[in-house]
Amino acid sequence: MATKVDERSRDRPLPDDRLRQVLHLLKLCRYFDERMEALYRQGRLPGAIYSGRGQEGTHVGVATALEKEDSLFPTHRDLSAQLAKGLELKRVMAQYWGRIDGYLRGRDGNSHIGDWDGNRTFAVISHLPIAYPVACGAALAYKRGGERRVAMAICGDGATSNGRWHEALNVSSIHRLPVVWVVNNNLYAYSTPNPLEFAVPTIAERASAYGIPGVRVEGADVLEVYAAAKDAVDRARSGGGPSLIESVSLRWRGHAGHDPANYVPRELLEEYMATKDPVKRFEEWMLAEGVLTQEEVTEIQELIEREFEDGFQYALASPFPEPGDLTKGLWVEDGYWNSEPGRGGGTEAS
Repeated sequence: MATKVDERSRDRPLPDDRLRQVLHLLKLCRYFDERMEALYRQGRLPGAIYSGRGQEGTHVGVATALEKEDSLFPTHRDLSAQLAKGLELKRVMAQYWGRIDGYLRGRDGNSHIGDWDGNRTFAVISHLPIAYPVACGAALAYKRGGERRVAMAICGDGATSNGRWHEALNVSSIHRLPVVWVVNNNLYAYSTPNPLEFAVPTIAERASAYGIPGVRVEGADVLEVYAAAKDAVDRARSGGGPSLIESVSLRWRGHAGHDPANYVPRELLEEYMATKDPVKRFEEWMLAEGVLTQEEVTEIQELIEREFEDGFQYALASPFPEPGDLTKGLWVEDGYWNSEPGRGGGTEAS
């Protein structure tokens, strides 16, 4: 049976500087999402957008539990987790505008971002949950190599109906791989509600069928998410094998920029936005705990707005991809993905 994260003291679960960093990331991800949507609707952003607004607590919480040398295998909606893993905002924005200073040299879609050599975050692959089997491979390599590293893969609730999801959990359990499985439960797989996706009450309790721990957490509480992820990462690193985390966090926007999400009951969405805002909840906790003042919160917001504007200008000033690069990066080529920003800043082909 799935377990619930133990109630634990909220008294400084992380050092104050790390708590401030978590708040900065939460507010950065929220502001980025809002501004990018505005630019998209103004016709100033090419390509598609996949909002994660309302789910920042899940993304930042799980990624904060990882060490630098651990590996993250995200989806197209998990940019917040990738930023928490260490991606630079300006290079992310260069990728969104299809410029060579982007992490994939402006190629392969604006949301297919990754930085394998620099930040151990794998380039996004569209077919979900295709990152799960890849994470199995990475975790198996870490185990066979005697490395104390952990792989973490994220998918949505809809992907748990795919055979690759079940195969990955089964293989990871059999071989006790150092991997953490995260399911970001949006309550809707595009327009399909949970009761039409699976018959069990929760996704977390599916873990018992594979002989691994499963836990269900509230995605609006970044500290609860972090605590569950830290336990799972520590367990994997110590040789205890995989764990499954189901983080429930209803997204405030539809599947993509074109989707108004009319299938989500208005009352449910309004309730989540009013009472389960992960950014607002954590900011209020930080203020109540005296970790920072309202003036410092304002300073963080002003810094984030400057970061965004600097990143926007950096992206627009970056050159477009070089035509001669078209056939490069399809295979291993020394130096191609490791060159400096400005002439191929990316580090890994997808």
